[in-house]
Amino acid sequence: MNKLGKQLKSTNWVHIVILCVLVLYAVLLLVPAVWTIMSSFKSVDEWDWDNNYFGFPNEFSFDNYVAAYKYFNVRTETDGRQVFMPEQFLYSLLYAGGCAIAATLTPCIVAYAVARLHNKFGKMIYTIVIIAMALPIVGSLPSEIQMAKATGLYGHIWGQWIMKMNFLGVYFLVFHAQFKAIPMDYTEAAQIDGASNFAIMTNVIMPLAWSTISAVLLLNFITYWNDYQIPMIYIKDYPVLAYGMFSFYQSTETAIQSVPVKLAGILLMAIPIIIMFAVFNKKLMVNLSVGGIKG
Repeated sequence: MNKLGKQLKSTNWVHIVILCVLVLYAVLLLVPAVWTIMSSFKSVDEWDWDNNYFGFPNEFSFDNYVAAYKYFNVRTETDGRQVFMPEQFLYSLLYAGGCAIAATLTPCIVAYAVARLHNKFGKMIYTIVIIAMALPIVGSLPSEIQMAKATGLYGHIWGQWIMKMNFLGVYFLVFHAQFKAIPMDYTEAAQIDGASNFAIMTNVIMPLAWSTISAVLLLNFITYWNDYQIPMIYIKDYPVLAYGMFSFYQSTETAIQSVPVKLAGILLMAIPIIIMFAVFNKKLMVNLSVGGIKG
């Protein structure tokens, strides 16, 4: 009993230490976020180290958001027209949504074929993925641009969707591990009932792996939503919000030189992501918690 009591006491201390570390980590994440929100409502005079740098604003004003919205624009390269925030939002939705779907489905389908169909090319594809992940990709951008121009993909949002149909990456390994973890009994039972390989994939295996698929889809969407470099290079006539944010920070307009206005611009760009998390967070967490499959 004494030994068991000591073990329980030791376990409780471990739990307390872990909880304290997690609470500290949460505070470190929340403090900058709260400071950003509070500062975005402050006037230029309030946002000062000696005045009210860390405090609440004396008066909540949306003037910074109005200024950020007004100057959150980009000129296109071809015709020089101004693209404002609503249009940038539409381009971001098309770019991030299409690229996220392409970058999720492609490795998912290839990983399914390698993990479940047991064809002779499976081991070869798996080896190619591992080797490709180890190769440096720093110098590949010029050749990719030339290829995009030669194939007509350059300058179009749909061209980026096609270019993101690439299964060489870590998500292939994630899907491969997920499909390997699903017992073959499901496939064999469906085959006995006369289901085709496509029906087994879409109606049996994919629903069982939906937790992983939805998580990867969400991560890909956030990645492409925040991406400004690739759109700035490939689709200059369709500026996305991230590119608009970059131009907003580089702007020399006097009205948006204050930090509170720039912080307001950041929050305006983040609103869609915040809404998406608020809507899908509970469902995603449920998927992640019940999506495990035992053999």
